[in-house]
Amino acid sequence: MSILDSRIYYINSENRISGSSSNFTYEIRIPDNLKVDSCLVLSMTVPKSFYVVRRLLNMVTVNVDGVPHVITISPGNYNANNFQPVLLAELNNLGVGTFTMSVNVITGKFTYTYVGGSVISFQFFPPSRLGHQMGFDCPSTNTFQTGTLTSTNVLDFVSTSTVFLHSDMINDTTGVLQEVYSDNTVPFSNIVYNCKYPMYSKKMSKPTSGVFNFSITDEDNQEINLNGHDICVTLMLYRKENITGLIQSIFPRIQ
Repeated sequence: MSILDSRIYYINSENRISGSSSNFTYEIRIPDNLKVDSCLVLSMTVPKSFYVVRRLLNMVTVNVDGVPHVITISPGNYNANNFQPVLLAELNNLGVGTFTMSVNVITGKFTYTYVGGSVISFQFFPPSRLGHQMGFDCPSTNTFQTGTLTSTNVLDFVSTSTVFLHSDMINDTTGVLQEVYSDNTVPFSNIVYNCKYPMYSKKMSKPTSGVFNFSITDEDNQEINLNGHDICVTLMLYRKENITGLIQSIFPRIQ
């Protein structure tokens, strides 16, 4: 692939026109004489300031004899140990009996116990993802048997493993300008992406100046709250050389 006209743009969501650090509008000025048709993310820094348990994704419905009670866990970064007392406090505040729980360090699962006279089940409905921390599928219904319930899945306190940069400046059905894998990035550090191959570029929706929308989501297309921190993106706008046209000009079609 040959790159013809090109220009580098540095985007910092702190300098946005409107919106938040993870969902914002940004003005990009393209000179009239710059003929571009493609957009490539050269690098991107996303603060891992978002939480393991996030707002609007942090609910579990506890059915007590068929009557639903919605419990909400405060957003924050948790592990298997400090998550237990927070969840237990909410469960026991229901006043329907006594709940306890423990984690098996070999299997990585929670075991929940209940003493009382009711039929208890945990239910998870979209968009909640609290089942990941409690050890269940989302969505799912999980019922205590003889006062015991063991999570079906290994606990997940890693948070989202992939973040997606969306923008309406590209002509793509997914709207995804670039995906970034967090790998083993620790909380409160930065997820860093550097482009290695220019074929990751996307065709632009319009090659002229304008105000464009950008947003950061997780793998479930849920917007990520960066809690006041900003993303930085380095874009290269350029024009691809028309290889087919070039070949045809050198080797005209034989009549």
